Amino acid sequence: MNDKIINLKNYQKSQKKYKMFFVTILVGAFSGFILWHYFVENVVALNVTIPQSQNITFNDKEAIAMTTSQVADEFEKAEGKPILLYVYTTWCGVCKKNLPIMNEIAREFQNTDLKILTLAIDRGIDEATLRDYLNSYGDIYFQIRFLSFKDGFVEFLKKKEINYNNRIPFTVLISRKGEVVAKYSGSKSKNFLRNKIIKQFN
Repeated sequence: MNDKIINLKNYQKSQKKYKMFFVTILVGAFSGFILWHYFVENVVALNVTIPQSQNITFNDKEAIAMTTSQVADEFEKAEGKPILLYVYTTWCGVCKKNLPIMNEIAREFQNTDLKILTLAIDRGIDEATLRDYLNSYGDIYFQIRFLSFKDGFVEFLKKKEINYNNRIPFTVLISRKGEVVAKYSGSKSKNFLRNKIIKQFN
């Protein structure tokens, strides 16, 4: 009888521990959500006015084939400005989901000094194929570019202290001072990236 009472007490104690464990997890998850929402994705608190976009589209413009040295030239021309580099391919599933976010970012910040450099890096990609692919998304608000030769591209990024891991899509935001302020593979929400960009105009 005493053994049964002891076992029951032990069972009740273990149940309380499990309940406390799950409550702690729920509280932690909820707190994390609140902190993320208000401090990472919340852009309302940032008192910045973004000039209205000119809504210039590039669907009918020629796609630009680029070498690594030409990419480096674009970086040099944009010195003192924030730079958003986006690397993708036309066959990547995540890129297809992510491209509308980049397109909307390009549209919203079109009338600012944010330098947006999108690069398709498909092997053997050509101007017509890339333009047809992007036109399927409707209006395109960024200059269409593709990397014709990848030689030296990863090495160039390393010199800029950008550790590119050859995964796509790849996004990096560089401050006016040339510092990497955001870098990630895969996809994040529009508000995450928008928040990082807006802070460059404070």
